[in-house]
Amino acid sequence: MRPRHAALLALLAMPCIALPAQAQRSSYQMMQDTNRMLMNRVNGKMAPSKPAASAVPASPAATRFTPVAGDDSVKQLADSLGNTPEERGQILQLAGAGKEIFAQKYKGKWDNTLAGAMTFFVVAAYIVDTEQQPSAEAENALFNSLNAMLAQSDIVRASNAEKTGLYNVLLASAGLPLVIYVEGKEKNNAGLVEQSKVMAAGFGRKLFNMEMRELTGMLGAGGGAGTPVASAPTTQATASGGATGLDGRYDCQMAALQFDGVSYVTQYRPTGMWFTIKGGTYSAQSGGGRIEAGGDVVGFHSGTYDGWRGARRGEAIVFRKNDYGNPRPGESIKSGDFRCGRRSG
Repeated sequence: MRPRHAALLALLAMPCIALPAQAQRSSYQMMQDTNRMLMNRVNGKMAPSKPAASAVPASPAATRFTPVAGDDSVKQLADSLGNTPEERGQILQLAGAGKEIFAQKYKGKWDNTLAGAMTFFVVAAYIVDTEQQPSAEAENALFNSLNAMLAQSDIVRASNAEKTGLYNVLLASAGLPLVIYVEGKEKNNAGLVEQSKVMAAGFGRKLFNMEMRELTGMLGAGGGAGTPVASAPTTQATASGGATGLDGRYDCQMAALQFDGVSYVTQYRPTGMWFTIKGGTYSAQSGGGRIEAGGDVVGFHSGTYDGWRGARRGEAIVFRKNDYGNPRPGESIKSGDFRCGRRSG
């Protein structure tokens, strides 16, 4: 684990997250009340107000504000989390990723809107908690619900300075756990992934006064099922049994989860690993052995890969990272898995 995460992991050991002084202002309390009302409506505990016959979704301008220069709410957040100037600077730098990802993902359509920042916070929490990428339809529906609710709440009467602080803290609080989550998935580090979940839950309690289940429920109620964050395309195996169709050289790459500014994609990195299958045997740089293939699993015996069992996926064999004897056929390729693709027959 890189040193830059030391302060963040120290934060996660705390029973609660201390927000900057600005987070104690009435605008935050109004936001908590507003979201509790929204959650009650989602759960059917309170009937929504009757809309006008010609009602249409509120314009994004309903919660748009004019940013105030000199806002230091994110710096206050970093100062409250870090124990040393170096840690605070590192956290401040990581927190800036939230605003960058928000701008890339939504292409400016929700810039400087409280509903947009709140939607992004819920989306980030959903991704970290469920490891699913929500649909665009679900995100848009949640934005419309939040935007309409906020447009009728006391929070719209907050000053531009308060709105600027709230907006910036929401984006930073969304970005911090998301950055740690992505790094954990890339490095197949279950500890980092778990820490990101705890951090996201802590921010959810402080900013929204909600547990993670309630936050993700808000997005789910918006419509549209999520898709696996680290999923990879599947291909039907070309051989039905034995070693038929397996002969050839295989070069292995490791799957890594990457965020491209819009969604999460799986990329493949060379590892230098390779093996060649011929008939019922295999050869590798440090020695070979025999193989046993049946259905969608290939087992390796003796030699370099003794005990390894891979799942057949079209022209490739997939080994699960740190669990090489458990092929788990049918599962998608996840970050850290080895995908060994056949280069020649």
